[in-house]
Amino acid sequence: MIPQTLKTRLDFFWAGLAKHWQTGGLVPSQRFLIDRMIAPVPEDYRGEVLELGSGTGALTLRLAARCPRARVLACEINPVLASHGRDNVARVGHNGRVEVVSTSAQTLLASMRERGAGKLDFVISGIPLGGLRGAKVRSLLDAIHQSLRVGGLYVQFQHSLLDRGKIKARFATLRTVPVFLNLPPAVVYYARK
Repeated sequence: MIPQTLKTRLDFFWAGLAKHWQTGGLVPSQRFLIDRMIAPVPEDYRGEVLELGSGTGALTLRLAARCPRARVLACEINPVLASHGRDNVARVGHNGRVEVVSTSAQTLLASMRERGAGKLDFVISGIPLGGLRGAKVRSLLDAIHQSLRVGGLYVQFQHSLLDRGKIKARFATLRTVPVFLNLPPAVVYYARK
């Protein structure tokens, strides 16, 4: 995997300062958190994984490397961070299996629904739910729930447990796992439809 460049890190830092509610942090997620988030996706998985809030692509690249037969559709609302994500993917390759789009998660999920995309097995999200208003969180969670097949898994990380009840209200089962070695410490939600 390619180490992130100084410019990429600085752009992420400035995006975090300028729009913390949208970025959720000042540094990209570290490998401890990323490994927890992608662990449920089998290494031989051949379907499509949707990643929401992909930032500069740290999780995107590790997921694509771990699951060489999977297709990854990564979504990042910040066009500068999405551009870095595309550049990082292009440098590594991945035979066209990975696509990074710059749009909101809501827009992408609505577009997938309109074009009749099949239901997903996995949605992995780094979107900082705590930075969104209540109605927007509920709407996003509903759209994620609708995009999953029965038994599909929604993996979300947060830096608090504030939105646990909103996630639990929409999914059949929910398990939370702390990741203390991430900076700052995080919680991973595993929500199954």
